[in-house]
Amino acid sequence: MPTTLDLTYPNVKDHFVNHLKPGRTESHAFLAWFLEHYYRLEPDQARDCVCDGVDDKGVDGIYVDDNLESIDVFQSKLFQNPAKTLGDTELKEFMGTLSQFENATKIEQLALSTGNKELAKLITSEEVAKKVLNGYVVRGIFVTNALSDNNANTFLTSQSQIALYDANRLASLYVPLGPTGPMTKPVKFQINPDGCAHYKINGTRVYLASLKASELIQLDGIASAALFAWNVRQSLGRTKVNKEIGVSIQDPSEHKNFLLFHNGLTILSKSVKKARKSITVTGYSVVNGCQSLTSLYDNQAGLTPELEILTRIIEVSPESPLATKITHHTNNQNPISARDLQSNSSIQRRLQKEFETLFPGKIFYQIKRGETTSIPKVIENQDAARILLGFDLSEPWTCHQTYKLFDELHARIFARPEVNAKRIVAFTLAFEAVNSAIAKIDHKLMADYTLTLYF
Repeated sequence: MPTTLDLTYPNVKDHFVNHLKPGRTESHAFLAWFLEHYYRLEPDQARDCVCDGVDDKGVDGIYVDDNLESIDVFQSKLFQNPAKTLGDTELKEFMGTLSQFENATKIEQLALSTGNKELAKLITSEEVAKKVLNGYVVRGIFVTNALSDNNANTFLTSQSQIALYDANRLASLYVPLGPTGPMTKPVKFQINPDGCAHYKINGTRVYLASLKASELIQLDGIASAALFAWNVRQSLGRTKVNKEIGVSIQDPSEHKNFLLFHNGLTILSKSVKKARKSITVTGYSVVNGCQSLTSLYDNQAGLTPELEILTRIIEVSPESPLATKITHHTNNQNPISARDLQSNSSIQRRLQKEFETLFPGKIFYQIKRGETTSIPKVIENQDAARILLGFDLSEPWTCHQTYKLFDELHARIFARPEVNAKRIVAFTLAFEAVNSAIAKIDHKLMADYTLTLYF
């Protein structure tokens, strides 16, 4: 996924390449990408909101927000000519499209008359007619990769029902995904010519070798944790596993046995070059063994040439789908929670990046267990999930079930357009105010009950 926003055609397709499927128009894929990145929906949610196709009556997508009691009707326009601008003609036609949603009767007629099954299903499954009857507000959202011209801007000043996302607005609101890319500085390890296994699995090259700890700690990004950006969690601090590793490192007599009782590291690397006595990696990330490598780095003064780590090097981009599967399946030194697995989701990464942009040096949004920072105020995404669940979704009775927050409830809590860094900060401040006043409750048993805070 590109980290800078280039909306010129055909470069714009690089952003929504994951949505380009057989039978799906480029405009359809463009809108799905928009919903994922700007409405913060999960990929499946975004796909289900789009109905762009034959006989769609000018409706490319519908999103119903029960929290805000609004219904957003989308139309997307992808321009291939970079010199072409958006005028008022397309917007006036879109107003005609929106007239089909003026009342419940017209909406029901639209569902019956359209030959587009996706549109009909959206209207009926989301109960659009009923919700309009109950007072939900209908808005038109026009999305395009072109710039709007003066005619379009003048028209919009008198049409509050339409919100335009043109190239300028898309660029100004764009939040690139957060993790640091793989480390690019090449690192060479010395190997025993007879002690390195090399094989292929479905075309993917894998190297298995014992590498000196003193060389492994020269990898870029250990101190900053950027080396572990693609892992599902960071170092977990002084856990039982970390302590045992530290004890082994501090006892030189144990160094020769380290290979026998340590699980090893897994390094994903875009490029691996093997010579007779060396192996060089470029574009790499450590996806298993974060605790071990951090412990080695922290205790580097006690390392000896005898201390070696069994290392598996896989020639695959850390950003690829295969890498994601490898990361999930190779982490077994500490149990992986649902929160760990969601730490690399686009939703959580985008929120963390948004905090960095809006509250630099002031508030840190922690999405991985073990993440450290010098920033004075930290908001853990687990706390944010509870607060949003209680305040936003009005389900305080579920806030103690932490195992659900990043599993079955994750999409409901976080995958909504209104959930952003500012909302999380505002609700956190409100929660802290409640927390500071909880002692004033006369019924002390109720005051001490954890869920009372969320009610």
